[in-house]
Amino acid sequence: MNGFTLNLLLAVVWMLFVGEVSLRELVVGFLLGFGILAVFPRALGSGGYVGRSLAVLGFVGFFLRELTVANVHMALLALRPHPRLNPMIVAVPLRLQGDVAQTLLAAVIALMPGTVAMGFSADRRTLYAHAIGSATPQAARDSITRVEDRLLRVTSPQPLSEEPA
Repeated sequence: MNGFTLNLLLAVVWMLFVGEVSLRELVVGFLLGFGILAVFPRALGSGGYVGRSLAVLGFVGFFLRELTVANVHMALLALRPHPRLNPMIVAVPLRLQGDVAQTLLAAVIALMPGTVAMGFSADRRTLYAHAIGSATPQAARDSITRVEDRLLRVTSPQPLSEEPA
């Protein structure tokens, strides 16, 4: 049984235990079930699920923060009388593998103001992106690499204490 199914089962058991079938009790049961799975990852075999769920939540928080910072930065550039846009095209070596992960990286970069993914090299080991507002090409590469780092945590999370001691 995978972690999500077990978590959902624990939520349903919680609803039956409380005696009230409602969305509120399902959410409470889901959160309690997630807590149980996080506390006993080895016994329940849920370390991968918990690790991946925490990585996704971390990525969502990171993305919202980066999106806000990029929007404020672009708004400040737009308000200046003579903004220094520094338009550039950068090549970023990729560690992400697989079409889904690389497409997600390109989509996330495109959602952030100031950067647009232009495409991949033929061997799909390099991402080409257009960036404005960055001081140097290395700063633009670093900002894309930070997004890639977070996506790597999502695509290959470390399980929580699942390895034998």
